[in-house]
Amino acid sequence: MGTSRTRFRSAASLFWLARSLRTAAGLIRMGGAALDRWLDTRRAASAALNDFRTMNERELLDIGLTRVDVNRVAWGASDRCP
Repeated sequence: MGTSRTRFRSAASLFWLARSLRTAAGLIRMGGAALDRWLDTRRAASAALNDFRTMNERELLDIGLTRVDVNRVAWGASDRCP
């Protein structure tokens, strides 16, 4: 009788551990996806900033930007209303 109680407790402990590990894996997966999105945004912003830095004032004005706008626009912000 004492051994069956120990078996059930072991099974319950293993079930709890498996559930905890699955939850942790889900959180790590979500964190990884968020990190991937942030890195993609950073790469795009870096490429845009490099392009804008090669432009002179006249070229920026031709596309409707000033030097002040460059960083904001490179990171995806806009003055346009949705």
